[in-house]
Amino acid sequence: MMMKLINGGLKQYLNNNFISLKIIHNKGLIHHNFHCGNILIDFNTIAYITDLELCQPANVKSSQNIPYVAPEVLRGKEYIQSSDIYRFEIIAYEICTGFPPYYDIAHDDFMALKICKGFCDH
Repeated sequence: MMMKLINGGLKQYLNNNFISLKIIHNKGLIHHNFHCGNILIDFNTIAYITDLELCQPANVKSSQNIPYVAPEVLRGKEYIQSSDIYRFEIIAYEICTGFPPYYDIAHDDFMALKICKGFCDH
């Protein structure tokens, strides 16, 4: 089996995503729905953050993809830039391990409660 050699590596890939997120934040916006499904990679292995129409100021309600939402947001606090950083950390975990967040816990109505109570220390 042969695979194409790509430049950089995991650290470079994550750094590129972080820089893209920082550009969004420098414009005074927050992505509000940042997760692996909103990252596309081109043929040159450059990553792009998508669903930018969801980028809005902090005081706007966000859509919630529960496994990626920061616990404080699930508890009703305002969605701020650090909430996007939390999502970035979950994405990094998913990329490094190959497992989606909270893969071993039922994605049901009680998932948010479990995350808020700290049952999911991933």
